[in-house]
Amino acid sequence: MKREAARDWRPAAGGGRRAAGSPRSATCGLALAAALVVAFESVVPALAAEPPRTLRLDFFHTGTATEERFSLDRLVLEPLPWPGNPARPSDDTNLGKYFFEVIDRASNRVLYSRGFASIYGEWETTGEARQITRTFGESLRFPVPPAPVQVIVKKRDQRNAFREVWSALVDPADVFIDRSQAPSPGPLVRLLENGDPSAKVDVLILGDGYTVAERPKFEKDARRLVDILFATSPFKERKTDFNVWGLSPAAAESGISRPSTGVWRRPPAGSLVKLPPCRRGAGRSRCRSRRPPAPRASTCTPTTPAAPSQLSRCR
Repeated sequence: MKREAARDWRPAAGGGRRAAGSPRSATCGLALAAALVVAFESVVPALAAEPPRTLRLDFFHTGTATEERFSLDRLVLEPLPWPGNPARPSDDTNLGKYFFEVIDRASNRVLYSRGFASIYGEWETTGEARQITRTFGESLRFPVPPAPVQVIVKKRDQRNAFREVWSALVDPADVFIDRSQAPSPGPLVRLLENGDPSAKVDVLILGDGYTVAERPKFEKDARRLVDILFATSPFKERKTDFNVWGLSPAAAESGISRPSTGVWRRPPAGSLVKLPPCRRGAGRSRCRSRRPPAPRASTCTPTTPAAPSQLSRCR
């Protein structure tokens, strides 16, 4: 028995009825489908190329040479999108004294991880850390997660294995995340650019204590630093892997603080030079004060070899 294919009868444009399976309707359908595919394909790359926002977790790192503590300061939604490589969310380099992971709370899946080193990790090896307790402000940055996460910080132990030392729960919908727009710190200076930040190591040279009139001096100083850095191995061989930027918030007065010489300033980033004052008789390495030396101590300066008889006069 001969069977006919079922047809869907729909109103035609002129008010009559035309079979949906007719050649003309099929051609229109293909044209419409092709148009939708083209439109969809033009939208998908734009959506896929849009990076997530950047979330910053600020915390306090406190301790001594033998113990350390962490406490949450605040969460900040940064104004710019995430600049990292979306194809490398996990760090497998096994570098850094510390390591942090961003773990999805629902699935326990690691969304992001990075090894890092901090100023606290350096300071805890000094003699001062055996005498006093200090606190340092540090930050962790990562792409804004789609749902609540747990941020875990780990540290290498004596066997070089990472052990958890702190964790914090982060909800991207938390109303206390700081979403305010920070004031501009000034124009960004392009010092070296070799490609997209997602595929390069971006370095920021932060100037402090430069006034608006001294901005050209900052750029000159920053470019000199870049030239010195990339004339030295291993940076010389990997120069094309870096981007370098400069930023110098305008200071109200020139210079930074030098407590050892009695000079105090209030620069935007709060920089200071912390050097012990020159102690007479302590040897050439300690006589580094910028204060003009007394005549009797002039032979203690590092540029002059000191004989025993000369050192005796510096006591």
